[in-house]
Amino acid sequence: MTAFLRQLRAETLKLRRSPALRTLWLLPLLFLLVEFLLFERPLLGLQTLTADTRTTLETLQPKLVVALWGGFFHPLLLALLPALVFRPEHRFKTWRHLHAMPLSRQGFFLAKASLVLVLVAVLLGALGLLLFAERKLLGWANPLLAQPYPGLFMARLLGWLWLGSLPLLALYLWVSDRINSLAVPVVFGLVGLILTIALSGEELPQAWRRDLIPWVLPYAATERLVHKGPAQQEGHLAGKTFQKEPNVLRLPSGRKIKTWQNIPDEEIFVPPPPTPTWLLAAFSAGAGFFLLVLGWADAGRNRA
Repeated sequence: MTAFLRQLRAETLKLRRSPALRTLWLLPLLFLLVEFLLFERPLLGLQTLTADTRTTLETLQPKLVVALWGGFFHPLLLALLPALVFRPEHRFKTWRHLHAMPLSRQGFFLAKASLVLVLVAVLLGALGLLLFAERKLLGWANPLLAQPYPGLFMARLLGWLWLGSLPLLALYLWVSDRINSLAVPVVFGLVGLILTIALSGEELPQAWRRDLIPWVLPYAATERLVHKGPAQQEGHLAGKTFQKEPNVLRLPSGRKIKTWQNIPDEEIFVPPPPTPTWLLAAFSAGAGFFLLVLGWADAGRNRA
């Protein structure tokens, strides 16, 4: 245990002035900047607060965490962080030196994996605190915006985001350990983002066939908390333009015709039930542990 703690401390020291550390603070700040400029800043000019506006204020930040952070910034973080944590050993070719030490080869992987899991959890916690501070500052700038912060709900949301990311993080850790290339995890991340954009909002007879894809899982797990309406899942923010519009018929020429009917489509064609939360949680924990064990076992191989 002492050897593992020393390895973990060594990995922590490697973060100083590293690209991984810059990524950890740059992505949340970039998210807050985009979130404030596009969604929060227009509310500063409010003169009156209606019931609809109050409801929007109460749900705005949780929905943006799912749609903007969970849909764009979080997949990028998951792809970059493991690769950047393994980058010093690959870049300076220090594996032979490390493996010449009287330490287990799997111990290096376990220390890096533990560090990455803790860093993602700490980052998500810091993101919740930054959103809390932003809400307080907005309330100070405009008293009409001084609404209660949904702290407990946000904690549940960020917790599900971390839990749903375990299989993908374990896979990226394994890939980053085996392959000496920063581009490979990034390509995996872009492919996964495209999968999420394409598959989110699609109605399937068994929703778990979509939601249990590791790249879709973080978005699916958090979207369940803010979801409303009869559909299984809201479409990804980037795919809204390509989603089928209700009560709209699109002609081959591209022209749209508004239709009307007495009974809504969701009552005629009842959508299948969503994936149970217990299945999302069990699969996230089980698949994450299984992939971590595979990566840990593979880390003991001889390196050239």
